[in-house]
Amino acid sequence: MDIAGILSENLSRFEKYNNKELYHIGSNSVGFTVTGRLVSGFIGFVVIIIMLMLTFSSAANSIVVSDLGGTKAFTANVVLTEISGPSISGTLNNEGDSEDFGYIIGDDEWDYISELRISHIDVQVVWDASGGGGGGRQVTFDVSSENNTVGESQNSGGGGGTISTTWAVNQLPETVSDTADSADGFVQSYETPGEWMGGKFTYDSESFGSTLVLSESIDYTISLTYYTWEFEDLREIVEV
Repeated sequence: MDIAGILSENLSRFEKYNNKELYHIGSNSVGFTVTGRLVSGFIGFVVIIIMLMLTFSSAANSIVVSDLGGTKAFTANVVLTEISGPSISGTLNNEGDSEDFGYIIGDDEWDYISELRISHIDVQVVWDASGGGGGGRQVTFDVSSENNTVGESQNSGGGGGTISTTWAVNQLPETVSDTADSADGFVQSYETPGEWMGGKFTYDSESFGSTLVLSESIDYTISLTYYTWEFEDLREIVEV
């Protein structure tokens, strides 16, 4: 038998099944008859619903992966570690004296560009005046980076103190979540180059009591501390 004959025979059998009475519920006068056509229609309806559900689910997943750029969702807790960096100390003896440091003088000890997991950097100067007397003494602490030479500037006066500048690099919240193809890819997506820090500490003006007899000077220590982030309890949430 050729293909046309086989199809014709199967269609004939299907039509006979559709017209066949399978069940009868109730009496002959009042009741409900279940035919093959009702069963075929119900099965077809269920198959269509299942196909639509699979189609919409696949489309939704494709949108998520396309928009977020990954196939898996991850989350992790962020933990910071404090690390001490370089420091320099010295004395400024005269009004107008200053001390440059870091990238300004090409000091590689202040270069953290290759550090990819820095949250922020603290640069501070602790200074103390000797001699002189009265008000009027002023100092200025400028902090900047090779990428941002404008930086931040702070003034202070009196007999000494501490001036601190916090330089944000990549400050993360306590918990991070995102999508990636792998756990390593998730971590790497948060990495960013650090900074080459530097600046200047300036002895702007002497106190009113500074004379040949009451000469004064300023001792200082400039230091850098940086904070690195690490992920703890890194886990996959769900595949998308």
